[in-house]
Amino acid sequence: MISVDNFYWILWQHLLQPCGIECYYHYPWGTQNYVSTREYSNVSHMNSIADCNHAVFGYDQEPIWNESMSASYDILWPVPWTVRYIKILANSEKSQVKRNLCKSRSFLDWYFFYHGFAALDWYRDGRTITYQHNIVNAYLSFNHIVHDRRNYRIALIARLLDRDCIHTGKVSLHANVDTISAELSKPYSNLSIRSQDLIKRNLHKMSTLPWTLDQVPVNGDLSARFGFHEHKLWQSAFLHVVNETVFYEPKLHLTEKIFKPIVAARPFLLVAAPGNLAYLRSYGFQTFDKWIDESYDQIQDADARLDAIASEIYRLQQLPLQALRRLLEEMTPVLRHNREHFYGNFRKIIVDEMTENFQQCLRIWNNGRVDDHGRPLHPDLDQVKQLLLS
Repeated sequence: MISVDNFYWILWQHLLQPCGIECYYHYPWGTQNYVSTREYSNVSHMNSIADCNHAVFGYDQEPIWNESMSASYDILWPVPWTVRYIKILANSEKSQVKRNLCKSRSFLDWYFFYHGFAALDWYRDGRTITYQHNIVNAYLSFNHIVHDRRNYRIALIARLLDRDCIHTGKVSLHANVDTISAELSKPYSNLSIRSQDLIKRNLHKMSTLPWTLDQVPVNGDLSARFGFHEHKLWQSAFLHVVNETVFYEPKLHLTEKIFKPIVAARPFLLVAAPGNLAYLRSYGFQTFDKWIDESYDQIQDADARLDAIASEIYRLQQLPLQALRRLLEEMTPVLRHNREHFYGNFRKIIVDEMTENFQQCLRIWNNGRVDDHGRPLHPDLDQVKQLLLS
């Protein structure tokens, strides 16, 4: 499996460069800085960007939050798009915002599950670690970033505090009362009035913040970190409450977070936008509707979805640990399937999807022709697949 550090370079060398296509992507991870595989310098400082007629713009590390980001594309590529010049948006979400963006900016849509590749790289050692059922907590919930579009995490914690069930779980919250109060005072917020009132009512219970679960100081590679301490922590609780990046916006988008309970062989509640649990199942994973009420995945209203999730956490945490251990035993076939699927056929699924979607972009563009330099516009996809699967 290729490392995520070399992900774009390998794709460019074996998939894009043979077609004369340049690649621009975010670097370092999590920033809004762009680099090119051709010159490895900040795109904003390039004077010859228009010389590269064919290009992939990598926006697959983060969700596409809104269409205002498209204004930067005029700077990146002043050459008008025609049938001769291919412009591809590499992305990792399914949404109307993405479709509108591609239409308005004349991008071809190259969708693939970037965070699946990232998780397979970061958690590759997990396949050699055996799982066990010696749980000491009912649930586990990581809450690192809790502002702006991820402030729903504060609202969920307020609901758990309101139900007096924080103490039965392991919960992190990298904030303090002042930062939460500042979030509440923002004039434009996704938090409803009801959620704000719930947070204010329980704010005094957060006086001991920040709550941390990390063994070492938090830094930029938190999501990528996987070792003995992380795996032990992941296995210490019965249920993982997976707080995803996207919650409010109508997007199908998952990150490496969902694969932590899968690697640890634990059930999970997915706190995400509606439909993302079904989206995960579309990749061959199984969920836990036999034991957990998963109807929350279809609830459109954000408050109602949080209420349903909090109620299910409350119900499960009321069970004694011995009963939760018995539930884990009952869930073993599903837990084993998910773990084996992640380290097994899942990689082939996302590799096939990536290459087939890229081929579809080329098919739309050139109908089997060659470019002005005589380069074939159909790379050896079998060779690329073999490389990605090796």
